[in-house]
Parts: sequence; structure tokens; C-alpha cells
Amino acid sequence: MSLTVLVVEDDADYRGALGSTLRRAGFKPVLVSGLTEASGALAAALPDLALVDLRLDDGDGLDVVRMLADRAPACRCVMLSGHGTIPTAVEAMRAGAVDFRTKPLSGRQIVEALRDALLPLPSENLDQVERDHILGVLQACGGNISEAARRLGLHRRTLQRKLQKLPPPR
Repeated sequence: MSLTVLVVEDDADYRGALGSTLRRAGFKPVLVSGLTEASGALAAALPDLALVDLRLDDGDGLDVVRMLADRAPACRCVMLSGHGTIPTAVEAMRAGAVDFRTKPLSGRQIVEALRDALLPLPSENLDQVERDHILGVLQACGGNISEAARRLGLHRRTLQRKLQKLPPPR
């Protein structure tokens, strides 16, 4: 089964080239020219992936990213821009994009970006999760180590050793 890629690009020639490249790579592209068409495409079916241009004739690509985050939260979105800046990239990532690439990109780079977008997102470090849990329980116990150890199912001295070895906060 091929993955569906919503391509939101206002440049017709580039959009067509992206469609051809994605078909050759085994994806099923859905090509739209802007915000309005993207909204219609999302009403019809939810994509697995999205390539979204930042500047669109009828709006802002960030609005498409937000729409995807709202309507298709499982969709992994790659933002494209010929005018990328660090603040814009940060805004795109906060809106829900998993990657931000600056044009021009070759077909190989586009396919690579989409395949990278499919990789699992980095999860929290297990030590960090343990740290947060221990400190949360300790705080709920008002700092009482004996009570926190009971709630955590640990011996008091084991909890004290763990507290000494905890990684620093994020």
C-alpha cells in the first residue's frame, strides 16, 4: 500500500514535478495549489504525509500545517520554502511540521525528506522519565523520602541512591 502525500504548492510546474517524482518513488500524491484546495482535500481524505510550501497565493503554508495538525494529527508534514529563516522554521515546527527544508530541492532530497519524516520521533530519555516520576512522587509526599519510597515500592536507601544519581533537569 502506498502512502498518500498531500502536496500544497502554488507553482504549477514545481507541483507537477513533485507529483511525478513522488509517483516514481511509490507514493500517492494529491496535488493542490493552496490553502482552499488543501482544506477541500482534507475533507475528502486524510493524508499520511504532506509537503507544504510556506508562501501560497491564497494564504500562508503555516495555516495548512495548523489545519493538518488539527484534522490529521497522524500526518507528518514537511514544510518547504524558498524564503526560509530560522524563526519561520521554528514557527513551522511549533505548528506541527516535523521538518523544514529550503528550496530548491532535488527529487532525491524531497523523497529523502519524506522518508525521514516517517521515522519515529525521538522519545524522552528513560532516565529523564524516571527522574520526573520520582521527583513528582517526592513532591506529592511533601519531600518525605520514607513516604515517597513506600509509594514508589522502593526501599528508602534505594530511593536516596537514585536521588543522588538522577540526571539534571531538562
